[in-house]
Amino acid sequence: MLQELRITNFAIIDNLTVTFGPGLNILTGETGAGKSIIIDALNLILGGRADADSIRSSESSATVEAVLAVDDPATLDAIREMGIEVEDNQVLIKRLITLEGKNRTYLNNSPLTVSALATVGQRLVDIHGQHDHQSLLHAEHHVGLLDRYGKLGKEKAAYQSAWSAYRKKVEQLNHLLNHQSDRLQRQDLLQFQVKEIDDAALSVGEDEELRAEKHKLNHAEKLSAALDQVLAMLSDQEGSVLDLLGRIDRELGRLPEIDPALEPQSTRAGNAFIEAQELEAELRDYVKHIDFSPTRLEEIEDRLAEINGLKRKYGNDIAVILEYRQKIGDELESLSLGEEAVDGLKKEIAEHQKEVAKLAVDLAKKREQAADTLQKAVEKELKDLSMKHVRFGVRFDYEADADGFTTYNKKTVKAHGEGIGSVEFLFSPNLGEALKPLARIASGGELSRVMLALKSILNEQDDIPILVFDEVDAGIGGKVAEKVGVKLKKIAATKQVFCITHLPQIAGMATAHYRVHKSVTGKRTRSTITELSYDERVEEIARMSGGETITDATLQYAREMIQPAPLRGEEAG
Repeated sequence: MLQELRITNFAIIDNLTVTFGPGLNILTGETGAGKSIIIDALNLILGGRADADSIRSSESSATVEAVLAVDDPATLDAIREMGIEVEDNQVLIKRLITLEGKNRTYLNNSPLTVSALATVGQRLVDIHGQHDHQSLLHAEHHVGLLDRYGKLGKEKAAYQSAWSAYRKKVEQLNHLLNHQSDRLQRQDLLQFQVKEIDDAALSVGEDEELRAEKHKLNHAEKLSAALDQVLAMLSDQEGSVLDLLGRIDRELGRLPEIDPALEPQSTRAGNAFIEAQELEAELRDYVKHIDFSPTRLEEIEDRLAEINGLKRKYGNDIAVILEYRQKIGDELESLSLGEEAVDGLKKEIAEHQKEVAKLAVDLAKKREQAADTLQKAVEKELKDLSMKHVRFGVRFDYEADADGFTTYNKKTVKAHGEGIGSVEFLFSPNLGEALKPLARIASGGELSRVMLALKSILNEQDDIPILVFDEVDAGIGGKVAEKVGVKLKKIAATKQVFCITHLPQIAGMATAHYRVHKSVTGKRTRSTITELSYDERVEEIARMSGGETITDATLQYAREMIQPAPLRGEEAG
């Protein structure tokens, strides 16, 4: 559960802290008030792209932090496998964005990569915005939705693993066949490069450490001279600091016997004397270890020259060089197979083809089975949303391939990274109309309802505990809006749900209602978010219903909208 969100200097938000609870959290506000900024900030927490343009004007950095309670053991294990401790199931995620591009990412105060954060984030939160409606217009996204519904993740992963292994062998074979003429010449070059890089025994960050050590060696005499002077003033000359502090300590040490009020000053004098002694001891130890070695300086310069030579050849930093080493090592391994390996690869490829074909057919059958139940489930959900005559279908197209190795329905078909065939959702909103591709006939409002129907169904399949709906109510209103609210409320019974909406029927279903407000102070615009009391909710829903002019009638209507959601859902249904 997302418990708290803190935002500083992000877009038009200067400083904002907001707490959330379970159930349906509704966000409303006028257009442009900053509702989408909240979603953008949350997306950043989940590993989204950081953009310096999102930093508030005249500020140098922005931060977004989220406190989450995580109960899922698999997610907690994934975090701990990154070497990050989790106490009391509490997770704190922080993103720092700077104008200089020195962005930072932290999880429980431990730094981590954005990609690692995204891995965690996709286990915690699922954001559905209006762009998701547009994804329904692209058939290539439909197979993923079908697989999620059918819980085919395991089968799909097995197929893709087999497909990847098969493709790797095919690429190795093609490489051998296409480059036999220059294979030996290329092999000699790569062997030389691998040996040169390996002999250098590089480590990431080594050059920076060497430059720092070189800088210290170059200034060793200056360091020693300065510290000798400091030590002389501390203890090595008559009237030194330690002598004077010792005398002060002794003199003040006798005075509390005369006047106890001087005890604190006496104690401070003693502490100052001890602190000066410790400082002197630490500096003497430091001086002992100052290295004046010209030999070491020469070694460092030679090593840096070696590293810079490799950079000129293979990449502008050590990490790039090592990545290049891995790449040419893989290529060298492929080349070293030689011509004698061609027959062996062909046999391996034939075995891989058998496995790929078997898994592809199994996945295709299960997809078709899942499509039958998905069709019925979506139609039921859409009829609940006042689309009485709607029909929903899933079409499978299997491309013939005379040279293929997979047989399905007595036809040789083409295999690809997703399996065999393609999947496309079909739709007929009106009685008597044929099923056609969803992208060609569905209106904006119909797309919104199809998306919500899919999400309602997939909610039962997903383990993700937090769902965000960014204006999925686009293009709908009236009783349909009320039924959408009921479905959101139903989802919120088992998950924490956030919904940005302009519709009072949906806002009335909230477990907690927040208003996003934009104001101008001086010459600066700022956005704030406030959790509304019951009376404030009534006023906000009245505004959403009747505009800025609020009457007794709109207030009464708003109160009726905030009646218990299950009751209104039954009436609406």
